[in-house]
Amino acid sequence: MTDIKPTKGRVLSGMRPTGKLHLGNYVGALRNWVKLQDEYDCFFFIADWHALTTDYAETSAVKQNSLEVILDYLAAGLDPERSTLFIQSHVPQHAELHLLFSMITPLGWLERVPSYKEQRENLKEKDLGTYGFLGYPLLQAADILLYSPPPDLPECDRELFVPVGEDQVPHVEMTREVARRFNYFYPLGKWEAVTSELAEEVRSGIPVRRRPHPKYKAMFAFPEPQPLLTPAAKLPGIDGRKMSKSYNNFISLTEDPDSIREKLSRMVNDPRRARLSEPGNPDDCPVGDLHKLFSGDEVRMRTDSGCRTAGISCIECKSLAADSVIQIVQPIRLRRLNLEKSPDAVWKILDLGAQRARDAAEESMRMVREAMGLSHDLGSMRPSARPALGAQSHVHPDLSYWDAERTERGNYLRQEWLQHLPSTIALQVLEHRVYRTATGKRVAVPTAREQAHAPGEWVFLTRDKTYEILVLLCWRRAPNELIDFVIPQNVLQPIWKKFETDNQKKRNRIVRVFKVNGDFLMRVPGGEPVRINDLQAQYSPLER
Repeated sequence: MTDIKPTKGRVLSGMRPTGKLHLGNYVGALRNWVKLQDEYDCFFFIADWHALTTDYAETSAVKQNSLEVILDYLAAGLDPERSTLFIQSHVPQHAELHLLFSMITPLGWLERVPSYKEQRENLKEKDLGTYGFLGYPLLQAADILLYSPPPDLPECDRELFVPVGEDQVPHVEMTREVARRFNYFYPLGKWEAVTSELAEEVRSGIPVRRRPHPKYKAMFAFPEPQPLLTPAAKLPGIDGRKMSKSYNNFISLTEDPDSIREKLSRMVNDPRRARLSEPGNPDDCPVGDLHKLFSGDEVRMRTDSGCRTAGISCIECKSLAADSVIQIVQPIRLRRLNLEKSPDAVWKILDLGAQRARDAAEESMRMVREAMGLSHDLGSMRPSARPALGAQSHVHPDLSYWDAERTERGNYLRQEWLQHLPSTIALQVLEHRVYRTATGKRVAVPTAREQAHAPGEWVFLTRDKTYEILVLLCWRRAPNELIDFVIPQNVLQPIWKKFETDNQKKRNRIVRVFKVNGDFLMRVPGGEPVRINDLQAQYSPLER
């Protein structure tokens, strides 16, 4: 079981599996990703489907290259406990959302993407007259929007970020346009979920997207992703051009120290320093760029001053740059060598990450299908076609409340629960979430939805007030049911007593319910799990 992770929104990014990563990948993306893990709910993937957009004719190396990339991800510091790491093709919802987006996206949007014509000009030796190549920005939009946080979260937690350099911001804008178009065609929920005044505006035909209003935001499936600008990093290759495998001028993250020194000894430097006695300008020297990115303040000041005053040779400057690069690369290299010994364990990380990604993606797709009228269940049909409700597991018939505030959602669940209690039970409302039985017992009724990142788990927050009975309403979006557990005083008392002893300063009590091998267990912080299967739909404590 995983604790809820406080975040400021989600981050999504990925790389194509082109083999082992190099310093350019590290500086341009990977180093920044490692820092983002502690601030955001991060999803980092290996874009193997994107690799097919230009290299569809030869796919034999895709899986091996994917393994190479995940080894570098892990060695550089990406932590599968703090980030979700997976392969794109292992989450089929990417393809489903891409297909749905392709139904609504104008062809002209794809043809005007700057890199479309540019790559066709630069890769003339390849046949790129395919939809896959034309539509890759749309697949990219699906990659990003698929991991939109759920719409019931507070606005600050529903933000979606894409870490990019300034030159990639237009790609994020394309995704924003797709999100706006989808939201315009397929708003979520019923318009009655907002005030009557706003509902009347919508019914009168005023386009929602042209009238921004805070109360509209929760009615949209997708937030518009924001670019999270990566600090600009000019990293030259050993020939002075941008570091790239295409130019064969790169230094990989697995490079051994001797190889790094040999490559940097051949690196071009400031052409104005033809002789040792002539000063140079480190701002115009590729070696100077390396020092800015990898060297500490002392080395950077020494080489900068030495270059400008001809007080240091280019050979010595390159040697110091090699020392700085090795200091960064060597720990990564050693971690990777250790990971290479257990490829099955590394692949298992991808399998687990893909499962977590599928769970999050499926939550988005249920919302998308429902908005488009393509949902897989009867629960989203009109009220006249609602299925019958059972006593043991209440099917929730109408999901429109999902887009309202959390309080409204909880109230809706409590109303559903009250309507299907046995006729022998009469509960009187005392205050929000608290009722009283016919015999005067206080009953607290909190609600929770199944955790997207931890299926079969619900988290409740109960207040520090006296009550004799606790009813936990666990809502599952799929298969769209409400499970209730009635926890009587004789079960609650020893749990609360220990909690209050161990947590004297805490007023709120967190209660978790989770399902393990068919058993439902309840636990409070510091306590042992208590099996509560027999308490499901057990209403007799409410009658006494």
